[in-house]
This record gives sequence, C-alpha cells and structure tokens, in this order.
Amino acid sequence: MNVLLINSPSRKGGGSMLPQGLLYAGSAVEREGHKAAIYDPYLDPSDIEKFDAGDFSKISELIGSFKPSIIGYGGVSTSYGRTKKLSQFVKANYPGILQIAGGPLASITRLLLENAGIDAVFHGEVETSLPYFLDKVAAGGDWKSTPGISHRSDGIITRNKNPEQIKDLDSIPFPAYHLVDVKRYLEPVSTLYASYKMLFEINPLYNDIKARIGNRTHYFPVVTARGCTHRCSFCYRHMDGIRQHSVGYLIRLIKFLMETYGIEGFSFADELFNSRQEWVYEFCDALEREKIDIFYIVAGARLDKMDEKILRRMKDTGCIEISYGQESGSDTILKEYRKGISSSKNRDITVLTTKKVGILSVVQIVIGSPSETKDTIRETVRFLKDVGGYQYSLNYLMPLPGAPIWNYVEENKLIDDLEKYLDLVCEHGGRPFINLTKTPDRMWKRWAFMIRKETRLDYYRKNRPALYLPYMFLYNIADAVLPLLPFSVRKKLAKLVKIW
Repeated sequence: MNVLLINSPSRKGGGSMLPQGLLYAGSAVEREGHKAAIYDPYLDPSDIEKFDAGDFSKISELIGSFKPSIIGYGGVSTSYGRTKKLSQFVKANYPGILQIAGGPLASITRLLLENAGIDAVFHGEVETSLPYFLDKVAAGGDWKSTPGISHRSDGIITRNKNPEQIKDLDSIPFPAYHLVDVKRYLEPVSTLYASYKMLFEINPLYNDIKARIGNRTHYFPVVTARGCTHRCSFCYRHMDGIRQHSVGYLIRLIKFLMETYGIEGFSFADELFNSRQEWVYEFCDALEREKIDIFYIVAGARLDKMDEKILRRMKDTGCIEISYGQESGSDTILKEYRKGISSSKNRDITVLTTKKVGILSVVQIVIGSPSETKDTIRETVRFLKDVGGYQYSLNYLMPLPGAPIWNYVEENKLIDDLEKYLDLVCEHGGRPFINLTKTPDRMWKRWAFMIRKETRLDYYRKNRPALYLPYMFLYNIADAVLPLLPFSVRKKLAKLVKIW
C-alpha cells in the first residue's frame, strides 16, 4: 500500500519545522513493506492560502500521482480547522481512502471523528499500533480492533486500550529522513543572532558563542527523549513518564546526519533533555571521545537538574543555548503551573550559573493563569529585570484540550464554540483571547504591554542611557493612546516605534 502523510498546518507563516512525528510514522510504514510519502504545506505558504480558499488541487494532484490507500495527518490541536477541510474534501472525492490522525492531534479526537473526515485517531506511539493497523487494512481485515486507536461506528466513538509503551527507544530505527528534503529544514544561525541581538550586545560572554559557532551556518533538530518528568498545567502530553535514547544511539544518529547531510549543528528538541545528569555527562564524554565537533542547542531542560559543573561540561562540548521555560517570576503562579521549582531557583540558575558560564538562555514567560494578578505580574517584571531578561518569549496562557488547565475551562464554561476557538488560537496564539483570571479584561489585556514597557525601559536605563528619556516619552504616549485604537492600528504603530 501507499501511505501519504500530511503535516497538517496550524498557523500561517509557522515556519518550516521538521515534522518529527511523521518521520517516525514513515519509518514504521516502510518497515512493514509499504511505501510512504510526506507532504508538508508549510514549505510553500501559498498551499495554505489555497486550502483556506477552498482550492485542493495540490491534494488532488498528490492523490492522483501517489495513489495512497491511507492518508495520515500529523499536527497539533490548532491544526484542526485545516485538517477538517482537507479530510472532508478527501472523504467527499476519494471515499475509498482511509484517513487517520495522530500525535497531539489526538487531543481533539471527538471533533476529528464527528466533524472531520477522519476514520481513526491514534493515541500515544504509533510504532506498535500502526503496523497492526496496516496489516489489517492490507489483508482486508477488521482494522477497528487496532490497539490504541479511537474510531466511530453508528454514531458511537470507541477508544481501544493502548498498547504498552516502548520500553527501549533504541529499538526504534532512525526517522525516515529520506522522505523529506532535509536541507529545507535546516535552521539558520543568522536567525539566532538576529533574534537575540540585544542579549549579545549587553553580555560580552556571548561573543564567545559566535566564536564557537564559527563559520557554521545552520543547525538541525534531533529528538533524544520522549516525555517529561513533570506535567505543567498548560501542557498536553500523550505519553507517560520519560524515556531516553542511549548515548550510543544518539552518537550514531549525529554521525549519520553529519556524514549524510553535512550537518554540524543540532537542536535537541526534547521536552526534557537533562532528566538524568549522568546521561548528560556520558553524552559530553562521548562527544569528546569520538572527536565530534558540533555546536548544539538544548530546547528543553529543567533548572533544578543543572549546576555550574554540568553547564561548563556542556559548554566545553559545544552547547550554546538552553531553554528552561521559567514561565513566571511569581511562586504563586509557578505552583499553579505545576512547575515544581521556585522563582529563586529560576533566578539563580538563569543569572548566576547559565549566563555566568556563557551559555545563552532566553527567558520564556507565560502569563494569565487563573491566580495571576497585577501583583504577580509585578513579580515577573522584577524577575526579568534581575536576570537581565530584556529579550524573552512572552505569551498569554492558551488553554488547549488535553492539558490539565482545560478542566478549568470546561468547569467554568469559558468556551462556547470549540471549533471557532481553535481556529482563533491557530492564527493568533499567544494573544489575550480567553481571560482565566479574576482581573477585568481591559487590565488583563494590558499586562503584556506593561511587562514590555518596564523591562525595555530598564534596559535603556542601564545600557543605553541616552535613549532612556526618549523611549520613556514614547511609552507614556503609547500607554495613553494605544488602548483607544483598534488592534490592527496598534500593531502597525508598535512596529514603527519598535516598542510593542
């Protein structure tokens, strides 16, 4: 059989992120003797625009040339709107094709089975359940008995018991990289420099980062683990616990990517890279022993498992950046987020350790938890000032199905139309759309501006004093005028003066 895998689009301009889940699914398809192909609309934004306009000629062309028996969709919950449109088109025009979905999309199983054209939703890992499903379909058998799927018959949704999780991740072959054009998923280092220009300017240690990267221009995402030791209130996870590849497996994968595609920089795109310190030390030792000269970024790590010794070891073997997910400067909010860490620990590791050894760490902030108030926002502002977090990721909490915080949304009946909400978040995630707090909407919506204003003025006061008064004047004008203007106008003005 031929199996077409589609990276179902969420927001426009979402960037070309490697569809890791589909690469693993493709590998499973090929191991069963079938043929797989991956279609990623993110690579051509005009394809997404055509879908939205009702033009599905590209899908028709792919179906005509590849002739798939099965189409599988991967994505996140906010990919629902376009998954629905695509799958309904296929169901209406190619009714003989089975359509399945998996990964984080499984968090909206009911919508997919009731309102879209999806026949089966896979929960958890597909390496066990997908081969069973493929065998049944190929033999014309009862695929609805597949472990770990949900399906709908006579208007009733049935969820089958999940198979046991894979204990040994090393038993999983490498992702099927040959199914995509790897070069199109390389992340440019120039984007890293541009994104964090201010941080590079104010800390001379970051010049060392540029020196360690040298002439290498790109980096590539790799998965070393599945799962996490914690589950934050806003996090959706379809697997239990955490499992990590052996260091030997990871070294073999790195060598394969270096030799096959010439890759010399990596981003370890895990929820949690450092669940065990001894594993991290073993990995650093292996890089030195094998004389592997790379630079690398850690996309997910816990602060409570870091200290100066391990950070220096990571820096010595090529680490240039670590993302911790500090989320808030308030202990009240951190507790509500289930972070399992204090604001003082966030501060100590971020300032006194990670920055001290010369590793970049951009603070990630999420605001708008139910207990958030103006006082907790002020605590976050103080935290950002303390750590010199003048460039950071700042988003309003966006509750999504499957995350613990979703229970709060349902209990308080905060969303009337889930499909409309998912489409809204799809295109505008991170903006203030759903107020979970007891603060009036007008004040709640201004928190992001308040944080940006206070931190940016602090930056100019400490680092570029000649610009402090002019920017203070601009911010004060903006503070008075911007709330009176439509959002589209505010956005244009903010870009003009670079203060929003």
